[in-house]
Amino acid sequence: MRRSFSGPTELRSQGFRYRVQALFWEHNRPLRALGRRVRRVLSLAVYSLRGRLGNVSPPRVVPTPTPSEAVAIPHPAIVITAGQSVSAELISSFLDQQTEHSVITTSETGSSPEFVFSAGKGLDGLPFTHLESLLMATCAEDLEWTVAGWAEPAPGRFGPSGRIARDPELDEASSVLVKLPHADRRDRQAVTGRAVPHLSSAARLANCVDSAEPFSTASGVYRLRHGVRPGSIVRSPVRDVEAVLQDLPAVDGPRTALFLLPYLAVGGAEKLLLALIHGLRDRYRLLVVTTDPHLSSLGQTVDTFRELTSHVYTLGDWLPPEAIPSALRHLLRRWRVESLVCWNGNICFYDHVDAIKRRFPSIRIVNQLYNHSGGWIEHYCPTVMKSTDLHIAINTRIAHALADERAVPAAKITAIHHGVDIPVEQSAERRDVLKHERREALDLPQDKVVVGTFIRMHPQKRPLDVIRVARDLVNDGVHFLLVGGGPLDAAVDDELRRDGPPNLTRLPMRGDVLDLYDAIDICLLTSSFEGLPVFLLDGLARAIPCVAPGVGDIPLLLEDGGGVVVDTPGNIDGLVSGIRELMDPDRRRREGHRGRFQVSARFGAERFVSDYETAIFPKR
Repeated sequence: MRRSFSGPTELRSQGFRYRVQALFWEHNRPLRALGRRVRRVLSLAVYSLRGRLGNVSPPRVVPTPTPSEAVAIPHPAIVITAGQSVSAELISSFLDQQTEHSVITTSETGSSPEFVFSAGKGLDGLPFTHLESLLMATCAEDLEWTVAGWAEPAPGRFGPSGRIARDPELDEASSVLVKLPHADRRDRQAVTGRAVPHLSSAARLANCVDSAEPFSTASGVYRLRHGVRPGSIVRSPVRDVEAVLQDLPAVDGPRTALFLLPYLAVGGAEKLLLALIHGLRDRYRLLVVTTDPHLSSLGQTVDTFRELTSHVYTLGDWLPPEAIPSALRHLLRRWRVESLVCWNGNICFYDHVDAIKRRFPSIRIVNQLYNHSGGWIEHYCPTVMKSTDLHIAINTRIAHALADERAVPAAKITAIHHGVDIPVEQSAERRDVLKHERREALDLPQDKVVVGTFIRMHPQKRPLDVIRVARDLVNDGVHFLLVGGGPLDAAVDDELRRDGPPNLTRLPMRGDVLDLYDAIDICLLTSSFEGLPVFLLDGLARAIPCVAPGVGDIPLLLEDGGGVVVDTPGNIDGLVSGIRELMDPDRRRREGHRGRFQVSARFGAERFVSDYETAIFPKR
């Protein structure tokens, strides 16, 4: 439901705390920048010392913003060449699908592009942002070439490893953008190029083959010239992407919104955005931009987003962090973005929203908040509040916190609850068949009450509480299914190895979470804080009752039935008692039907899309 929020705007008893907090976030950016510089200097010093002590490591590339004025490249920027086996029709079809329009073919004359793209027979297999992303990456660090291929999310913490896979059906030339040499150009830096991934599913990668780049020295995503010694530190200058590409013309089209996220994982925020884009894509141009590297523990939904919109930019995988703000500004200008929507929180947004508003004073900036204390609301300060045109609270507690505690004007706050698709109700016989099939596939017991928890393994979600609850119910005919990935993966797995209850099955993050609901009888949530969790909405929409702490708007969701609300997070006895209350199948059936009715009446996807459309694209 969407509602304009009106209420008192004076700070209450905690006002002093929030004023101090706002003052801190208003002025701490230089301190954080200084802290990053100090950490980098110390890290490089340790790296150099290890090299001098005989530890042979690859050269380390350090992206470094350059203060020199960037020279704008001319329009058109790219010339496409093709071999004899590539038809003009294939190239034309490829260019019609690509988002980069500053392109000519070799048959056209009268201009001198900076870059060449050699077209191969596999053009149809490339993402729609292939050329545009290659261009931004190559310009950001003034590279001689950039190569792209398919890859899974990075296994570690720091992003892509540079190992990419090639589809054997694609011509290798169709993945490389090369900067044309100039007579007066000198080899100014050790870095020659960069290897970056098009994220893809494991199924997609099963048909690909690994390809090692035939260049002299590899250092993560970078390729270096001959003669760069192991253990050395190489600085790669980072340029202002918007300034370098400022001569490329803006692209007309329908009203446009850009959704800014840290990453496209497998989670509730991504599921909601997919539903919103699906509902809006026929009427608007929609850009999806991520700023952080994609990590394997969180899964990825990049493939799914590409099916709904041509404009999916995973900047955190393609660019060094120092280049992302200027690349974002380039996209805002190039695509005439009317509304910038920060979806699910992003440090790049909070650090640069004031600069974006100064650069684009007419842009509508919308910030969505998922929590009323802790997390992103702690970043609120006068600059953020002044630069943001609309603050979307996903529950009423957040709306009150913005108005009462943060002194955000009531006219700039709106509350929009989440919404999910309501599946067609199935017969009891069909549900039993699906339950048997799903449990057999997952090796779950057929004769137990199965309690499911599908979450990100993050301190907010308290996944270790699920293990504690399972221990307390080990003799009660209950089996637990814990699904997800994230920063607490190691802690959860260590706890299971140390003293894992036999009545718990642990699965990593997966893309078919909706199918798992067929296998469970109860949804269990253990979070410290929430907005309005999609995990519970999806379960209740399928008439599966839940047990959850009374955080966020969960009490509102369950006020007329649907499960058991526990007073506080971390109350293991309360969670255990709630599950025991739902052991009776008749009680589960009644609560499940009440929950489905509530979700159908108040939290459907159609209402959700309509409310967000009004917030993002108000009538002119």
